[in-house]
Amino acid sequence: MPEIKQINTPTKAELTRERILQAAERAFARRGLRGTRVREIADEAGVNGATLYTYYPDKRRLYEAVLERGMRPVLDLMDEFAAGRGGAEAGEHLLDAVMQHLAQHPQLPRLIYLETISEGSQLSHIARRWLHPLLEQVLGALKGGDRGAHWEESLYPLVATAFIQLTFGHFALAPLMAEIFHRDPLAPEWIEQQTDFIRKLIHQMFSPDWEANA
Repeated sequence: MPEIKQINTPTKAELTRERILQAAERAFARRGLRGTRVREIADEAGVNGATLYTYYPDKRRLYEAVLERGMRPVLDLMDEFAAGRGGAEAGEHLLDAVMQHLAQHPQLPRLIYLETISEGSQLSHIARRWLHPLLEQVLGALKGGDRGAHWEESLYPLVATAFIQLTFGHFALAPLMAEIFHRDPLAPEWIEQQTDFIRKLIHQMFSPDWEANA
């Protein structure tokens, strides 16, 4: 008889923590760390201030928890990709997974872009703690494979940055794109189109004959 896998039901505390993080992600994406009030997050999460402070003693720790929840899976996916043999199939799986994760956390890229545009107090921390390791992983993938062989190494940082813009930027600029095209960039079909566009672009950029046709 096959073993029946038990499905773990989230506890009340886990559900409350998730509601707080979701509310905080939205609030921080609108007004950043400094401009967001804890009371606003608590009200949006449907908890009182005392309950919120039980989970997160101060606003800065809550901000970091939002980043950890959003960025850690992306770095883990990059680590998994780097540990394998890479290749086109693995690269496509990585792209699909990253885009699906960001689709579940569309406010995270906006939070990062807001901090960048406003030159906020957390910009250095975000760059050092999260974006620098992510870019280093992308650079490592370029340097470690033959797909980037025909690119000048001095251009690797620009290529890596372009991938960040195509993925994170899609979600960060979604409100602007919605106004321009009168469509919802966060709709599943548009996210799939964006993913397919990036996939095709990667194939063209790293195909052996691309440079000759560029």
